[in-house]
Amino acid sequence: MVRVSPSVVLLVLLAGFAHAVWNALVKSIKDQAASFALVNVGIAVVSWMALPFVGVPRVEARVYLLGSVVCHVAYELFLIGSYQRTTFSRAYPIARGTAPLLVSLGGLLFASEHVGLVGAAGIGLVVVGVVSLSYVRNATKLDRSGVYWALATGLAIAVYTVVDGLGVRASHDTLRYAVTLFALQATLWILAVVVRRGWRIANDRATVVTGVSAGVLSLVAYTVVLYAQSRGPLGVVSALRETGVFWAALIGVMVFNEGRARDILGPAVVVVGGIALLSVH
Repeated sequence: MVRVSPSVVLLVLLAGFAHAVWNALVKSIKDQAASFALVNVGIAVVSWMALPFVGVPRVEARVYLLGSVVCHVAYELFLIGSYQRTTFSRAYPIARGTAPLLVSLGGLLFASEHVGLVGAAGIGLVVVGVVSLSYVRNATKLDRSGVYWALATGLAIAVYTVVDGLGVRASHDTLRYAVTLFALQATLWILAVVVRRGWRIANDRATVVTGVSAGVLSLVAYTVVLYAQSRGPLGVVSALRETGVFWAALIGVMVFNEGRARDILGPAVVVVGGIALLSVH
């Protein structure tokens, strides 16, 4: 049985918080197409600046890189669709909450990873808690279309998490894999946006700063996750990362006024219980 060190647990929990924050920044921009374009500008600038110093991964990892680029582009398209159709505090928990169980299954099928009964219980609690967070706030009617887009986002997350987990291990170098992945994915996204909308993505400086900052934060957060995936089971790392839904729910309540704070306390306790089991399994 593979154990996860306390330092890796803490890093992934911080990455989950950072992930919720950058998604909230994206959601705060009304034009979702522009917001994701700006996110990718931030990612591309940092990635291409780092690539000459970091280098590219081994040949064995490149097939995973290509697959991951496709998955990440699909993920962003689905996420845009969900954010356009339903609230942040509903779309984010549904999308992120469906991923850990699927990732655990992928880890079992493709990486022969077994987390044991306690770890499985922890993953189950995290999944139950984060999915519950998406339903306890009933200030607005649940939009079925938004839910479907969010579920598709969760599927994309699960696929790219497994692909990247295997890719990092084939690469034997987290930074090389991450920087190359981000450079390719972000550049492809920017080119597609420029073809459709031209070079003028946003009209004001505040929007540009918000979007680009979200992109840099997303790059840092996911690089931490990739590092953790090279040192722990894919399902465990994914489940710990998805604690970001707790912070997303708080942001939804406190910043976007999408519900009452007390409605998230029960599910949050379930999530914390799942984290505890995952940390000691």
